[in-house]
Amino acid sequence: MKLSKEKLRKMNFDDTVDPQEPGDYDEEDCCGICGNKFENLKISRNAKEQLYKYECANCGAIFVTPENSAKTERVLLQGEARNWPEYLLETLKFPFNANIIESNDREFFDPDYDGPSLYDTVKVLEVFYSMKYGVEALVRKSRRTYQQILCFMEAADYDTRNYDELENYKRWREKYWLSDFLVALVEARKEAKKEARKEAKEAKLKQEK
Repeated sequence: MKLSKEKLRKMNFDDTVDPQEPGDYDEEDCCGICGNKFENLKISRNAKEQLYKYECANCGAIFVTPENSAKTERVLLQGEARNWPEYLLETLKFPFNANIIESNDREFFDPDYDGPSLYDTVKVLEVFYSMKYGVEALVRKSRRTYQQILCFMEAADYDTRNYDELENYKRWREKYWLSDFLVALVEARKEAKKEARKEAKEAKLKQEK
């Protein structure tokens, strides 16, 4: 998108917006800051520039996307990226009960695994940053504690802020999250290739001498 934030802020978005039908968006479409459901966002349009503006009443974020583009192609006019481990640790009310709704790799590859499994109910004690999974939780099953991937759970009480915040995080993670582990791996590979090219160039110069 070539337009600057300053121009976008001054632009009028008062053209008619066709009503959104459930099939017009994917389930994981959501606010890029807080994960609020896409259909809950206020949508306005500038027909001349073929732009849509989305406003989230949940977190106050405002972003603009070109018409007929991926939802990830956006300019953020208001709001800041969320530190999810820190936010959830401050926002969720601990401890709370949660249901395991997805199996983890340890269940399949470790025959001695005796931790939380699919359909178990556990008590969530706290959450913390995970380079590989984004956010993990410390949970208690019986009298033992375990680490569990947070997005593999849902709050057992559906009518609580914990449930809503956890579902928002899972939607945001599905749409926007990029593993720090994978980022680090990609960067390491780039550096290795760069170093290999440098060594090859130096070796060639030595041969020419």
